[in-house]
Amino acid sequence: MRGDPAHVGRMAGHSNAKNHGPVRRGQEMLTCSADLTRLTAIGGIALLLVQGVHGQSPQQFEVAIIRPNLAGTSAGTSFNVFPGGRIRITNEPVKLLIRAAFQIQNAQVAGGPAWLDTDRYDIEAKTGHPEKPEPNQFGPLLQNLLRDRFNLRFHREMRELNVYALVVEKNQKNGGKLKTKIEGEDTAMNTHSAPGKSQLVGTAVSMKALAGYVGNRLGRIVVDKTGLSESYDFTLEWAPDETSDSPVPFLATALREQLGLRLESQRSPVEVLVIDNLQKPSEN
Repeated sequence: MRGDPAHVGRMAGHSNAKNHGPVRRGQEMLTCSADLTRLTAIGGIALLLVQGVHGQSPQQFEVAIIRPNLAGTSAGTSFNVFPGGRIRITNEPVKLLIRAAFQIQNAQVAGGPAWLDTDRYDIEAKTGHPEKPEPNQFGPLLQNLLRDRFNLRFHREMRELNVYALVVEKNQKNGGKLKTKIEGEDTAMNTHSAPGKSQLVGTAVSMKALAGYVGNRLGRIVVDKTGLSESYDFTLEWAPDETSDSPVPFLATALREQLGLRLESQRSPVEVLVIDNLQKPSEN
């Protein structure tokens, strides 16, 4: 188990990353106009943001109340969407909001203040529209919230990073250990933690979404190369770190044994979001 990629790729790509492309300033790019497939990976909840549409509204929250949350990581996190245009985010660090807003993984966020990972917030927001917000609206909504309330400014760089490819095990056919989603299920990924064990319960989850989740856990970009186009239900259990005395395996081994998937190490140019400015949220 100690030789699994989970242990060698924790922070790969950070210390020796090189700039391999032009810098693109991002201050005016916070409201997306391009059609994108987005992934929200917020703490224990991940939501697949499907193909967007040009000019789709709402682009901004009508009102957003942001409060510090001092409960800590053990209290868990959540992202809930309700009819009446309401969104409730609980106990989330700002880095996770940035990941969700821009469809990126942990290793693609560079710079920023020390509290980026540690300070956690509860957010209650309304779009001003009566209908339940659609998944393809979350990206622009969160981007504008970060710009307006956290004064986020950034630019983008291309860096050569170590990445993992998520692939199907050779002896597994078409993701044999994965259960195809039930018709009508909502997409969700919920993480539960206990001493010596972490658990992920996924419903209607795409392999791209799972790859993003695993990448954020390992601190290295994970790209989906499974070739599996369906969405799946699954439960994944693993030891949160290599020093823990746990009855379950480390993450890379758990993927292989429980889901029939494995990680292959590769090197690839990756676009990174570099934070130029970020401030604690303005008053409500």
